[in-house]
Amino acid sequence: MLAQLRSTLGFGARLALGVMLLGLSATGAPTHAADDLAKACKTSLEQSRLWIRATDPQAPEDERAKVRAAVEKTNEICTAAREASPKDGEVLVDAAYSLFALGDTPAGVKLIEQAAEAGYPPAMVMTARYMGTGEHLEKDVEGAWMMLIQTLKSDHASARIQAALEFLPGGVGPESPKRARKVLKEMIDAGNGEAMVTYAMKVLGLQKAEAGSDAAKEGIALLERAAKEAKDGTALIYLSLLHNQGTMVERSEAKAKEYAQAAIDAGINRAYATMGQIHQNQGDYETAFKWFKQGAEVGDGFSQAMLGFLYSGGFGVDEDIDQAVAWWTKGRWNGDRLAASYLRVHREGLLAKAEWERKHAEDAKAKEKAPEDKAKKSE
Repeated sequence: MLAQLRSTLGFGARLALGVMLLGLSATGAPTHAADDLAKACKTSLEQSRLWIRATDPQAPEDERAKVRAAVEKTNEICTAAREASPKDGEVLVDAAYSLFALGDTPAGVKLIEQAAEAGYPPAMVMTARYMGTGEHLEKDVEGAWMMLIQTLKSDHASARIQAALEFLPGGVGPESPKRARKVLKEMIDAGNGEAMVTYAMKVLGLQKAEAGSDAAKEGIALLERAAKEAKDGTALIYLSLLHNQGTMVERSEAKAKEYAQAAIDAGINRAYATMGQIHQNQGDYETAFKWFKQGAEVGDGFSQAMLGFLYSGGFGVDEDIDQAVAWWTKGRWNGDRLAASYLRVHREGLLAKAEWERKHAEDAKAKEKAPEDKAKKSE
């Protein structure tokens, strides 16, 4: 497998890999070979997942081939990382995801089980779901419940939140909303922003709550607390969108912009598009263009999709379909489905135009030939 990995990498990367495997740096100093491989696996996996996310069956073959090659390379890198760290739960899960992307679900599930046996909380939640539903593993409701209880006792915040949600209706744990609320509220009291957002959206159902209801008020208060105390990026984006829409809270462009700017200041690249949408909804396409462009330039896929849209229609900027396609292409490779959809519509438009031109040319030729055929018949 390592030989395969070396064959897919350039000379510089092969040299670096060889040095890592020797446990030495280029200067002869010790390195953390396993850590480097784990990071390489995670980086490659993140890219592959973005590429897969924006790929549909209608994508051109060259794009699908590029994605397949990336997935295969990711699997080789993650296999090397797993061989270097066979008991590292996080590495095992990343390697499992690389196998899922490759289409080898059974092998991926086995790695998830190994990570769960090693005590890695996120893998324990995944295994509990498999056991609770009977999907991929033999159904074992009691075993799933015990694994969730173990996860709730861990210090892995995100896994504890996910485990708590499994006790809500529809989860694989024994239905106990009280237990779920208790766990999340303990984390909220400790200042965990993710728990605040989760409680607001999943427990209180803020997206479906009736405006002005107790659930809506409590949910908004939790989002505001997550935004102000924990500087939670998701909460900042939600609040910006809510104030821009004006359905759950008062419509306030000023507050929408304030929260979007706070998210930008917190390093949330997606927030540039949020700010752009606020100005777009106001009909101020020139300012929207500036915000989308800033987001596009820092690599936000949705900003790139929207920037391409503005170029395609000449909104706030001179119409330029080449620029539109260029930005949609960047967005597509940054995992944005909207950008991929715009590209697909553009391709379909080109094909339809080519077909129309072909048919038009055939009809014109037929009309030119008709008098000649009629004359020959009359002779």
